[in-house]
Amino acid sequence: MSQSSPGDSRLLRIGQAITLFLAGVLGLSLGSSLWIGAASTLGIAEGTTAHQIVGTAVRYLGFVAPVALFAVAEGDRTLLSGRVPSRRGAAIAVGAVVVLLVGQYVLLWAFSLIGVAPSQNPALDPETHAPVYFLLMVPVSLLVVGPAEELLVRGGLQGVLRRSWGPWPSIVGASALFGSLHYIGGGSGALAYVAFSFLLGILLGYLYERTGNLLVPAVAHGGYNAVLYAIQYWQVI
Repeated sequence: MSQSSPGDSRLLRIGQAITLFLAGVLGLSLGSSLWIGAASTLGIAEGTTAHQIVGTAVRYLGFVAPVALFAVAEGDRTLLSGRVPSRRGAAIAVGAVVVLLVGQYVLLWAFSLIGVAPSQNPALDPETHAPVYFLLMVPVSLLVVGPAEELLVRGGLQGVLRRSWGPWPSIVGASALFGSLHYIGGGSGALAYVAFSFLLGILLGYLYERTGNLLVPAVAHGGYNAVLYAIQYWQVI
């Protein structure tokens, strides 16, 4: 009976990670389509704050299904390993929010030196969102967006890659896929935003590797996004 080589195992994990990633993107798109139909039935007009907030929550829940189904199929609950952080874990998550924010400003400054401005995330565009939207996105970021993205990217992609590739290659690979999710617009600005997201993803991946608790990077990610929305809210009111 032939046995698979380590190289075959590594290729299998890459294939599984890419499949999970594409399934997550499909889930995001499917969630968006389902919400458009449901919103129309419920009489919630497109462009309203209610449409934007609920639509965001529904879309990001589409990230959860592929990882949950894969974990059930594999019989491996370690991909969903999350628990209430200890005091130390909570302190690490809060500290990571600060590091992410500082890292953002450092990276923006570095990009400005070469005359490149990363693309703006449409979710933070004050021209298309009312002030209350930014306020409501604070809890949505903490409870839905951050946890959903971390479940897919760190729990799913990084967790699968780590089985054959080890810690750092899995962190880099998952962060590269995470960065590609943030290709917005085009040109150098879009590439800069991808690079920006990739580098921030490295920190989140390290948090997961360091603590072994998915809720730590989930809190850090959600908290980072929540602060950005809070800042935007105070700027537009």
